[in-house]
Amino acid sequence: MAATTGNTRLQQWVNDWAEILQPESIYWCDGSADEYETLCQSLVDAGTFTKLDEAKRPNSYWAHSDPGDVARVEDRTFICSANEADAGPNNN
Repeated sequence: MAATTGNTRLQQWVNDWAEILQPESIYWCDGSADEYETLCQSLVDAGTFTKLDEAKRPNSYWAHSDPGDVARVEDRTFICSANEADAGPNNN
């Protein structure tokens, strides 16, 4: 897909990294409603999004990942906050 920007510095930056990383393809987002629908539908098809009731929540989705992708290891959890008490009970 051709660049959807006239920003030559951005185009050069993308080209420079593409030379290094050798991606299979480069996709330039255009922010259109069609693009939004296409991306959301691809996430529904992949099982990452679930479309919510259109009457109650128009254009809304529940986003979720595989539970195995979540690292829930409390003994390695570190939360940074201005006040120690705000970090919660699981902070190490």
